[in-house]
Amino acid sequence: MALPVPADLEDALAANPAARERFWSMPAERKDQWVRWIERARLPRARRRRIAETVRRLSAPAVPAAAVEGESVAAVPLPRDDWGAWLVGLALLAGLAAFLVWYTVYRDDNPKGRSTVVVTAKATVPKVVGIRYQAAVFQLNEAKLASKLARRAETKPRGIVIGQKPQAGAAVPQGTPVTLVVSNGPPSVKMPDVVGLAAADAVKALQARKLTVTLEQVASQDAPGTVVAQEPKAGKRAKPGTKVVLQVAKGAAPVSVPDVTGQSEQQAAAALKQAGLTARVVQVPSSQPKGTIAAQSPAAGQKVAKGSAVRLNVSSGATTTATQQQTTTTTTAPSGNDYSGLRLRTAVQRLAQSRQQAIVVYVASSRPVGIVVSNSTAGSRERLRVSAGPNPKPATSVPDVTAEDAATAQQDLQAAGFTVIQVQWPVTDQSQNGIVVYETPIGQAPEGSAIVIYVGSVSGG
Repeated sequence: MALPVPADLEDALAANPAARERFWSMPAERKDQWVRWIERARLPRARRRRIAETVRRLSAPAVPAAAVEGESVAAVPLPRDDWGAWLVGLALLAGLAAFLVWYTVYRDDNPKGRSTVVVTAKATVPKVVGIRYQAAVFQLNEAKLASKLARRAETKPRGIVIGQKPQAGAAVPQGTPVTLVVSNGPPSVKMPDVVGLAAADAVKALQARKLTVTLEQVASQDAPGTVVAQEPKAGKRAKPGTKVVLQVAKGAAPVSVPDVTGQSEQQAAAALKQAGLTARVVQVPSSQPKGTIAAQSPAAGQKVAKGSAVRLNVSSGATTTATQQQTTTTTTAPSGNDYSGLRLRTAVQRLAQSRQQAIVVYVASSRPVGIVVSNSTAGSRERLRVSAGPNPKPATSVPDVTAEDAATAQQDLQAAGFTVIQVQWPVTDQSQNGIVVYETPIGQAPEGSAIVIYVGSVSGG
């Protein structure tokens, strides 16, 4: 029975038509001889060489003189197995092995003073600090060196080699392990629980841990400026620089105070209620008709938090001629205080002690920047003209921060390029505690100038 032709031999013959035609034209026993010769190869490399030799011989021109009786074509002689060469090679290897064993094991009776010298191949340690661990291992393998891994927390990105031992350039025996110190990345920090804290305190706590903070204002029943949620959650671990989003409760949307001066007390209270505000009535002597609103605070047009109280000065009438005369004198006279020459911060603090707010107006002046040039009474407030220097900087828009918590307002104004003067202002409404109830100037102001914000304080009223 004919032997099956191996697949690798069939593929090789298919690539050479001449060899294929000659092989399949041979008698079955002749084909079997070629197959057996190929199968006797012990190693894959030797088998590939025999297949290549078979194709080469079968594709060579036919030699009629070598024809074998009974064959239709000239026979191609089989290559001889070089058993003799193999045996001689094996004998030489066995002799060399025996000599090495004798030389290293049984030659201990050397004369005194004679030592055995073992020569080992050397390798130069490559520089792998600063590259990724996988690339470092590859370079060490190319240099015929081994590697040993040691990890350590470091500011370098995770997986970067930050140290090696032996150092680069050292000559060491091949196969020597090189210790690679690999970065595990920056050490992580535990996320603190800042829910319930004031936004400013929460930001301070997170920044102390080198975390980046982003504030988002959300509607909430909690006090304005309070952190109501955080992401990532408390207890999780994060790397320095991780972004932490804080959701901060915001106050109600600000509303504009209507003008109720000259109206009756009932009409004024109804108008304020319709605007979402409450009335705080104070009886004052006035030349205005009795029962009408002589003045209001905050002034008409100011934006305040919804639910805020508006002070209504209700005229009780003029009781005596002297009182009327005194009231008239007080109304027409200037404030009685000269704030010119004072710094803006000092002036607004003195006004606050007198329960007065300021209206700040920046003007060009030869006086130093921030010094009050002049002042005058403007209703219940004091108008302060403040020096912006002889060449004021370009005017820029002032963010409206009324109804924001103090920390957020200061952050917004500083982000717009302004400095901030903060004044505590007494309020009776608990919802306005810590909230900006008034700011000045509004609209536009010279770049870098100071903006005064009045922050509600229940304890101060």
